Amino acid sequence: MDVQKGLHELDALIKRLERNNRTLKSHPTIEKIEHGELTMPQLRHWATQLFVGNKGHNANILGLIYAKCDDFPARKAIVENLIEEELGQVSGVNRSHPELYLEFGEAIGIPREELLHARMTPDATAMVHWMYWLADSKPWYVTLAGISLGSELFNPDAYVRVIDGLQRHYHLSDEALLFFSVHVKVDKDHGDSSAGSIFQAIPESAATETLWAVESHIEFMRRLWADTNPPLA
Repeated sequence: MDVQKGLHELDALIKRLERNNRTLKSHPTIEKIEHGELTMPQLRHWATQLFVGNKGHNANILGLIYAKCDDFPARKAIVENLIEEELGQVSGVNRSHPELYLEFGEAIGIPREELLHARMTPDATAMVHWMYWLADSKPWYVTLAGISLGSELFNPDAYVRVIDGLQRHYHLSDEALLFFSVHVKVDKDHGDSSAGSIFQAIPESAATETLWAVESHIEFMRRLWADTNPPLA
């Protein structure tokens, strides 16, 4: 696929979604965190579902993409992502991203065993099934584009706002928020560099499906981030 054409179409897609408030850029949950409007039970519920529905599965999904990938430069990039996800060696934190998230959970009062074994809500379940279905049934480049570009284009800006709100209103330390601060840099680096390399590997015939995967992942993520209300006892 022509890289410049792909980047242009991706940019048009993102602008259309942003005009219609369908991305994390104008997400109500982020705005509530920024203003300290989530109660602690709501914050814990949101954090729990974000982990069990998305963040706790990233290494598995990368592994599935790697297993199907036949592009050597892409395979190398996926391995580097996995090394960061599992060991934190690229960022220098030297802890896995799931471990960083568990530490964040503990800082807001979620015991790690509770977070690891939490029951998924329908929105979290939908996100998990979407990611594994995409990785299982679509070419590696469609999955990589959908999940990578659908997250990493928005995570840095979203996480900066989340960090600010969590520090200002919920009094969390820099150490407790390492999961988010690490992703501000790592995801920005990936997002800036990966779009062109992904489009380079995509056949022209798969262009429409690839952009569909990006848009779909953004929508699943948007819905998951909106899941802030704990189930009634």
